[in-house]
Order: sequence, then structure tokens, then C-alpha cells
Amino acid sequence: MVRCFRCIVGLLLIANLVSCNFSSIKDFEQGQNFVDSSSGVVLIDTMKIITSTVRFDSIVSSKLSRLLVGGYKNIYTGTVTCSPYFELNSGASSTTATDLVYDSLVVKMNYDGYYIGDTTKLLSFKVKRVSKVLKLNTDGYLYNNSSFLTSETNLGEKSFYPRPKTVGPVYFHLSDVFGKELFDKILNKNDTLTNSVYFKDYFRGMALVCAENQNQVAVGFAHDSISCRVYYHQLLNVSDSKIKTYFPFPISSEDVWYNKMISNVSGSLIEAIGLQKTQLSSALTSNLTMVQGGSGIYTKVRIPGIDYVKGFGKNVAFIAATIQMTPLKESYSDINPLPDSLSVYIVDHKNMITSQYSNTQGNIYATKVVPSNVDKLPYYLIDVTTFFDTEIADGTVSDHSLLIGTVATSSGKKINPFAFIGTDTKKDNVKLNVYCYIDKSN
Repeated sequence: MVRCFRCIVGLLLIANLVSCNFSSIKDFEQGQNFVDSSSGVVLIDTMKIITSTVRFDSIVSSKLSRLLVGGYKNIYTGTVTCSPYFELNSGASSTTATDLVYDSLVVKMNYDGYYIGDTTKLLSFKVKRVSKVLKLNTDGYLYNNSSFLTSETNLGEKSFYPRPKTVGPVYFHLSDVFGKELFDKILNKNDTLTNSVYFKDYFRGMALVCAENQNQVAVGFAHDSISCRVYYHQLLNVSDSKIKTYFPFPISSEDVWYNKMISNVSGSLIEAIGLQKTQLSSALTSNLTMVQGGSGIYTKVRIPGIDYVKGFGKNVAFIAATIQMTPLKESYSDINPLPDSLSVYIVDHKNMITSQYSNTQGNIYATKVVPSNVDKLPYYLIDVTTFFDTEIADGTVSDHSLLIGTVATSSGKKINPFAFIGTDTKKDNVKLNVYCYIDKSN
């Protein structure tokens, strides 16, 4: 089918085709792919694309604004379980008073508004003391699969019904034995607490560890709201009231924190990706491809037809190209909403990322479009003009593909999954539109 590129096409033609000289249309017809047009603008809408699901082992999850607690299970990508690890700072914990009485050791943290799953379900975790110093890798990051030993003994436990839309904090108690130990060090002005290096060797941090079978709900907490507090009161004489206050042990900007995320694909559509595979064709996953932050799941798009376009470079003026991909309606919901945009990367045949997809104006994203017609499903639109331009200019057979997934700055702090409808469906769901110009004067 032939469609004009409307007003924008006219401007592009002026910019791109002033010096072009074309031969007859018959020189580059490929069956029905190139269709005659009175304007000379043609749309190739039958060019094939090949989709698959790719999984990466490591996603950066350190130094982010959100710490994730809980888990979420779905039929498309399986289960992801989130357990944050973090260091604490002792800089403000000092006093000159001597008539203080220990009360309790409490952790306080504030929701940041993020959640996924059913918040009417009970969320539980165990508080573990980290046994090894939390240390960034040589590249300056920690990843979703980074691992640190923890003590067998719990510092505490917490079970609660999440209320992520509230502004109120969550509190839970830790071991009074450990709390009293900290308190005594404060009163004794022990250099373990006055020297940050000594303190981090003494108390290497804590982890909020969730069971892997707890997969109903996950919530986010603002990392800079988390603080361990040693509560105490001062009693000057018997008749005075107890006035409680606390010594804070917060997370500081110099500390290390990250989200550990355990992914289990058993029983999901991508179960085979865990068996010596990192990529699955959509033909093996019910004609779907998946996306999920946190577990490193991306959709890969290969466009072999670009190599054919190269062969007609002297006869065809390439104008523009777009890809439209539609998420499966059943794979998202109010409690698992679609993101407004997705990152796009360039990968080679080994699925090694060579760059983030961009042009001279900056990075190019897959942008969500919500049709005004309520009968139409939301879809993502990607302008792949720059990709085509680069591949055509290369002149050799390409091994590059596009990788689509959660925006990089969010991938370590979100676990929202969804599925794209595959290519073996009606064209309204998956479209590759390539616009070219043909000079019919010869």
C-alpha cells in the first residue's frame, strides 16, 4: 500500500533529494514492497523484522534513590525478589551526657511511592548483619546479582501491610543486645564510633532479606530516609518525666547501598532462557517478547531488510523509518503500569551493547503512544531513521540490532514486567514503516 508522508515528507525531500538522480522504478522494485506513487514517495510496510527476548546477567543497582523490598511473580518473566543492602554512618552519634538510659534500637524508613503487586498482602523480611564490607567493584558499581555474606543470626524481623501512598514512615525494632552494645560505645566515646573506618569494620551494614517465595508485592523506600536509631532517655531525678530522643545512624552519600535482585524464570514463558541460553526467539515464547527492569530482560529487534535496501542505494533516496510495537494487554495493569518511555540500544550479533541509540540531538527512546480511540491499544513508537541511515551508509552486511527495555536510570530500581506482541500477528500491532523516494521521470 502506498501512503504519502504528508507535509513533513515534502520538507525532507527538499533537504535530501535536490542532487539525486534516479533511474526507472522497475530498477528497484522487489515484488510488492515498492509501490508506485504519484508523488514519488513510497512506503515499504512489508519489510520483515525478527524479535526475541534477551537476558543480561548484570544490571547496575547501586547508588540509586530507591531501595526495593519484596518480590513479584508473573507468567511472562517469572519471579524477582528484592533485598536491599546498605551501610550506615556513625558521625552524629556522640554525647557528653552521662545520665542516659538505653530504650531501644529502631530502623526508620519512608516510602518513596513506588510499588508493584497487591499491597493487601503481608510483606515480611529478616534483618541481617552484613559479614563482609560493602565495596563497589572496580568500575564503581554494584549490580543486581552482587552478593555479600550475612550473619546467620537475625538482627530483627518485620511483617507489615504496605501503604506506599502514605507519607508516614515504617518503623521496626532490632536486637536490644546489639542496641545496648552501640549505646555503651556511644557513652564510652569508643573510637569505633568516632572513626568511620573503624565503625564500618565493626558494623559492615545490614540487609533486609526477603524470602524468594514471597512474590505478591514489592515497595520502594527512599534511600536517604533510612536511619538506624538508638533511642534513649535522660532522667535527672525521680520526679522528672522521661524525654526520649535518639542517636542516628543514617545512610550518607559516601556510603554504599544497592538492590540485590534474585531472578527465577522457572514456570515462565522464558524458562528456557535460564538453561544455557541468553536469547529466545519469539517463536519459542508464544509469539511474545518480554521486558523487565531489575532482572535484565529486554526485547531485541533485528531488521534483516536493511541489507537489501543497501543494494539499491544508487536508486533509492531513503527518507525515514519507524517501528511500532504493541504491549500485550494482559501483561500490564493499574498495579503494573506501562512506562512512558523505554531505552533503545545498539547491539551486535553477540548481544553486546555497542552504544545507546542516539542522534545529534541526544538519545532516542521508544515513546508510549495512547490512541484517542479507546478500542486501540497503547503502543511504543521508535524513530529508527538514524539507525537506517547509519546501517545504509556502512555498506557492509550488518550484524546490528536494536535492544528495547527499561530506561537505564530505572532498571535497578523497578521490576515492572510486560510483554510485546510478536510479529506473527496483524500489522496493527507490529509495524515497520520505511519511507523512500522514487524519481518516476525516467
